[in-house]
Amino acid sequence: MLRAALLLLAVLCFTLAEPQNNGFRQSRQSNRNNRNNRPSRQNRQNNGQFGRNGVTRNGAKDRAGTEVYPGCNGKVCLPEANLCANRKNKQGHQLIGGKSYWFSWNSDEAVLSKARWNWFTARNYCRKRCMDLISIESNSEQNGIGGVMKSGNVREVWTSGRLCDKEVDGCEQPRFQPYNIRGWFWAATLQGMGETNVFNGRRFNGWSDTGRLNKAQPDGILKADGFGDQACTALLDNFFNDGLSWHDTKCNDRRHIVCEDLPVGNINFVRQQNPGVKIP
Repeated sequence: MLRAALLLLAVLCFTLAEPQNNGFRQSRQSNRNNRNNRPSRQNRQNNGQFGRNGVTRNGAKDRAGTEVYPGCNGKVCLPEANLCANRKNKQGHQLIGGKSYWFSWNSDEAVLSKARWNWFTARNYCRKRCMDLISIESNSEQNGIGGVMKSGNVREVWTSGRLCDKEVDGCEQPRFQPYNIRGWFWAATLQGMGETNVFNGRRFNGWSDTGRLNKAQPDGILKADGFGDQACTALLDNFFNDGLSWHDTKCNDRRHIVCEDLPVGNINFVRQQNPGVKIP
């Protein structure tokens, strides 16, 4: 009787254990299938260059192996001869009115077309290539750039316009006062942008007559520490029913960029320092 009971118990245990063993085998098989369906390492690396919003992440590099958002240890980057030499062959390059530009959204590299720079890294990416952010000198130049923006469905880009605040040496001089009228300059050329409230002078004035607070631009303030709260200039396309116009904004905002060639003298200096590199 005892032997029969033990035999029955063994059969019952085997019966109960069998589905668990099958489930374990199925689970292992499923795990193997999942591993086979995982994206390749290369695809994971590519996807890792973009955030959930599709924008290029910090630390990404372009096809040339240079940082998309260069920091240059907190300083303005210096031109690199080889990058200068190839700038006009870079997808997104375009001539308008005889001037040389590069439009980031027209690049054939996703890490560039999907990038959004702050003002500082934007300048640095341009400068490594003997370029800088745009300095808009005429209405026709602005309209030419605006046409490329419109064709790419781009509504905002950085310019090199900068407020002469505490971050910039020499801005305490009387000639830059009041800062919201005489304190703006093109960082790319170190030329003044003209008085912000003069629209019939010798310098082109593209400041908007309105903005987020319904105030004429620029409308930022100089903080108690001497730094401007909106110290960098963007070109916005009709954000406030004001057409294509300039607005002072926070320098850490993120935008597409348009680079243009540095002044000829600057490029000539790079050529002289690198006689073995053909820089157009």
